[in-house]
Amino acid sequence: MNLEITFNNNVMEYILNKLAALGLLVFIMCIYIILGTEFDLYEFTESISNIKVWGLICGYALVMTVLIDLVRYKWREVTYKTSILLHCLAGFIVFFPIMGINLFSLIAGSVGALCAFIYAFSYYFLEKKKQLVWISLLVFPLLLCIRLFDFTIKEDWTEEKTKSSFSAEFERFNGKNEIPISLKKGDVVTSYISFDQMNEGGYGYHILDNNGKLVEMKELEDTFGEHRDIDTNVIQFNAEKAGIYILIVTGDNLKGKIDVKWEID
Repeated sequence: MNLEITFNNNVMEYILNKLAALGLLVFIMCIYIILGTEFDLYEFTESISNIKVWGLICGYALVMTVLIDLVRYKWREVTYKTSILLHCLAGFIVFFPIMGINLFSLIAGSVGALCAFIYAFSYYFLEKKKQLVWISLLVFPLLLCIRLFDFTIKEDWTEEKTKSSFSAEFERFNGKNEIPISLKKGDVVTSYISFDQMNEGGYGYHILDNNGKLVEMKELEDTFGEHRDIDTNVIQFNAEKAGIYILIVTGDNLKGKIDVKWEID
C-alpha cells in the first residue's frame, strides 16, 4: 500500500513538474511577445488568443519530453546534457516536415530549439525549486483570464449606426470594433469599407461567422464613387449559414474616420 502511494505521488510530482516547466516556458515567451508589441496589451492578447496554436506547441513539448524521458529510463547512460540536446533536436526538426528544408524552416527550427532548451532547463531548475512549481502553474489560468479582457483603446470616439452602415470618427483607435450583421443562409454581402487615415497608424478588417471562424471574402474593384478620395476596400462574401456575422475593423494607433456600408442580395 505504501509503495503504491509513493508511486502515485512520484507520478503526480512528475506531471506537475512537466506542466510547471511548460508554464515557465510560456511565461518567457509571453514576455518576449509583450516586449515585441511595445507593451500593446491589445496586440498581446490577440497574439495569445489562438488556443489551437498554443495547444499544439504545448502538446508537442509534453509528448516529446515524455518520450525523451522514456529513452533515459531505458538507457541510463543518457546524461543531463544529452537530454537537453535531445530536447533541442526535437524542437529543431519539427518544422522540416511542415515547411520543408529552407531558410524559413531553419530559422523556425532554431527558435524551436531555443524554446526546447528553455523548457528542459526549466524542468531541471524546478526539480530543485519545488516552491516555484505552483507559481509556474498559475501561468495558464492567468493567460486564460487575460484573454477575457478587451484592451481596445478608443479616444474621442463618436459613431453612427444604421441597418446597413456604420461610421466612426476618433482621435485614437487601437484595437478592434465589431459590427454585427444578421444574415440568412445564401445571402451575398457586398461591403464598402473606407478608412480616412490622418496619421501613420495602421488598420485592417476581417469577418467572422457565428462560430467565430474566419469567413472567406473576395476583393472587388472600387466602384463606390462617394469614397474615391480615400482608401476604400470593396469586399464580398457569402453566408453559408444563417446567423450573426461579425465584420471587425481594426486600428493600430489610428487617427481618422472609418465608414462601412453593406448591401445584402
